[in-house]
Amino acid sequence: MRLVVLGGSGSSTPELFDALEAWPGGIERRPELEVVLVGRSADKLELVAAECRRRVQVPGPPIAVGTATDRRAALDGADVVLNQVRVGGLAARIFDESFPWAFDLPGEETLGPGGFANALRTIPALRSTWDDVAAAAPDALVVNLTNPAGIVQGAAEREWRLRVVSVCDSPATFAGAIATRLGRPVERVARRYVGLNHCGWYVPEDPAEIDLIADLASGMDPSIARLHGALPAPYVRYYVVPDRILAGQRGRETRAQVLQRLDAELLAAFAARRGDEAPRRGAAWYRLGVVPLVDAWVHGSEAPIVLGVRNDGCLPEVPDPAILELPHVAPQPGLLVPLAPPPRPSLPALILAEHGRYEALTVDALVPGAPPEARLRALLANPLVRDLDRAMGLLRLIDERSPGG
Repeated sequence: MRLVVLGGSGSSTPELFDALEAWPGGIERRPELEVVLVGRSADKLELVAAECRRRVQVPGPPIAVGTATDRRAALDGADVVLNQVRVGGLAARIFDESFPWAFDLPGEETLGPGGFANALRTIPALRSTWDDVAAAAPDALVVNLTNPAGIVQGAAEREWRLRVVSVCDSPATFAGAIATRLGRPVERVARRYVGLNHCGWYVPEDPAEIDLIADLASGMDPSIARLHGALPAPYVRYYVVPDRILAGQRGRETRAQVLQRLDAELLAAFAARRGDEAPRRGAAWYRLGVVPLVDAWVHGSEAPIVLGVRNDGCLPEVPDPAILELPHVAPQPGLLVPLAPPPRPSLPALILAEHGRYEALTVDALVPGAPPEARLRALLANPLVRDLDRAMGLLRLIDERSPGG
């Protein structure tokens, strides 16, 4: 299998190889792999690749690690393409996580105006990437990690008709915590998950479960789960208690600033060949999402994996082009089948509808030739904005100061 990693020079990439070495079901199930790390800087690529090679153990099916700065050539013959490109780097994420404060809104790289700024920067920059994938590897499975994942995937599917799924570790971590509390297999819990990127819920099998798990609502009062009739995943707090989130953010470092320091530490450790001593990025998405997905793609699997896929009528309250997060099984190699979503109580259904419409409008606004007012329309539909003067001010600030792109 040829696995091509776009954005392969990221400091978290060696943790992909940790996950490959811990292959689900045993290392003997892992196919022989050629992994090609693609990036712009040959020096940084080789630094990260050397650390990746160091983490490849024997015995086990071989893993060859290569590097490339020519993206089109690297994609030729790819079976799986992993997109983890971060347009504008962590400096851009710092902006996304902080500029909304000027408008009394919390900052985040996927939700709210921060996610919108990220989309404005990321979607146009990825056009040449999707051109190359469509030309060199049109039949590859494209696994997207780049945020805002739902909007990135929606744009790739709409304009290039690529076979794309998005993966996030948040639903798997969320399901694991619920499974531990209820004493159930995580596979059973995952079947009751429904959402969009960073906007999801566990819908209980029995309403009595809510009292057992309500305190797992991260950053929210237990009463929120009871009001929703379902347990909200952690990022839902941005829609439910935004003022509390904002108060907790003001005067503190952004998450991106913390990651910026960690990135420098990791690269220095890789250069000194002491990666074992460096702190881990905690890139759980490889272990919980990417590698289980590739295993299911190769062998088939009845264990549900939450993936981002186009709605197409699955949730009537959400626009068809919007990207849902639903559990999938693989009844045979190369076939991913979504499971029927659980019924949505009224509040989760309302939030899903609003969030889905915002994401669909943002994809519309970023299609080449879209009218200028389409961006303002999309931002006004954002559930954290909903005010014309605020939306206009946010858009001006993004246009004037957003880095990268």
